[in-house]
Amino acid sequence: MRLPIDVKTLAPQCLTLLLMLTALFAGCTTTPHRGVTISDFTYPWSDKPAPKTECRLHTDAERLHFTFTVEDRDIIVSRRWTNETTVASEDRVELFFATDEELRHYWCIEIDPLGRVHDYAASHYRKFDNDWNCPGLKSSAHRTPDGYSVTGSIPLATLSQLLGRPIARGSEIRLGLFRADFYGTGASAQGLVNDDWLSWVRPTSSKPDFHVPSAFRMFALP
Repeated sequence: MRLPIDVKTLAPQCLTLLLMLTALFAGCTTTPHRGVTISDFTYPWSDKPAPKTECRLHTDAERLHFTFTVEDRDIIVSRRWTNETTVASEDRVELFFATDEELRHYWCIEIDPLGRVHDYAASHYRKFDNDWNCPGLKSSAHRTPDGYSVTGSIPLATLSQLLGRPIARGSEIRLGLFRADFYGTGASAQGLVNDDWLSWVRPTSSKPDFHVPSAFRMFALP
């Protein structure tokens, strides 16, 4: 706290009192909730060191906010947008959440480096409803010197409705965080090699697949 007073002119007793009041007000200042940053993304199906990938999550009274920040020297996006499924051929970050361990009902949000979204409902195994759109979802993206950043938020009311129970800060949800990082040309630019795929959790599947129960983890919303 900056004091708008020349403290050199104050009597010692006044200065002591002023410093006490400053400390008191500083302790009462509201500090924004900074959430949690998840940075332990790896290549589950490759021994290569993974590029830096972070996801910061925090919850306020109305929304779950998320920001992915990734290192990417070879960003692949499609210049031609056909529909939402265009995102499937691009670099992207992904956030999934599920009602249950068996993935009888889960929802997927995939966002490319331009902020374009492919959101869909799903059930195990790989039964997708591409007509579903996440109610109230907000998203944006921008390039960074080292790659790109994606920011978004989901209303807690939407999560509550989908998961069938009240969701707020501190609630546990079954969450998956992923990234597709294509590169070069040929197979590596089409998601066909093992080091195209990064995950927060290491799935137990023998080949790249995020649509399996082991790709999710219970997580308390910060």
